[in-house]
Amino acid sequence: MMIGKVYHNLAAGSCFSKRWAGRTGRFLLLAGGLAVVSLAPVGSAWFAGCVSCGLMMQLAGFLFGRHPVWLVAVPVVGVSGWYAPVLLRLCDQLAIYELMLWGMLAMFVRSLRRGQVPLVTRLAEAVHGSPLRPDVQRYTVGLTWTWSVFFVLALLAPFMAWLLAPHEDWWRIPLRGGTVLAAVVCFMVEMMVRRLVIRNYAHSSLKQNVMAGRSVFMRKD
Repeated sequence: MMIGKVYHNLAAGSCFSKRWAGRTGRFLLLAGGLAVVSLAPVGSAWFAGCVSCGLMMQLAGFLFGRHPVWLVAVPVVGVSGWYAPVLLRLCDQLAIYELMLWGMLAMFVRSLRRGQVPLVTRLAEAVHGSPLRPDVQRYTVGLTWTWSVFFVLALLAPFMAWLLAPHEDWWRIPLRGGTVLAAVVCFMVEMMVRRLVIRNYAHSSLKQNVMAGRSVFMRKD
């Protein structure tokens, strides 16, 4: 009986370890491939090889163990990256930028559906408990909408800059950290506005916001 219980616990731990090992391996492939593509110096003798290798690493990390199409897609992308490294590098940067923002936008918008708790409301409840004060509740719903609009604008930013900006390279600014900087500035401004709009309230610190984000985003549901 005891041996069976121990075996069951060891088996469960082994499955857990294998699952996390697989996730870690895919993440390392994705991150490593992104670094290889992004840091490869344009015009160098190994530029095409770095882009080709980095793209294959990213696609393998994204598709490995999920769909057998990776067996064909990975070498096809590798060959394409070798013969058109500049174009494929640009497509790779755009795809990663858009996918990351689509993921963030989807989280915020899904939380605004009927029957769901807005994402910022969940973050506030993780710090202050539930239910929230009515004015705080309204503020968090509005802030969820605001961040949803921000991510829509961030998704469109490269294309709008490409169409309207006076310099042709300005559309690359969002991809090179402009969107991240804008998000940080908006977050810091919002923290100040929050204290002006919501009075007589124990506002959360930056550390509490980070901990609340971990508790909400790491939930399995």
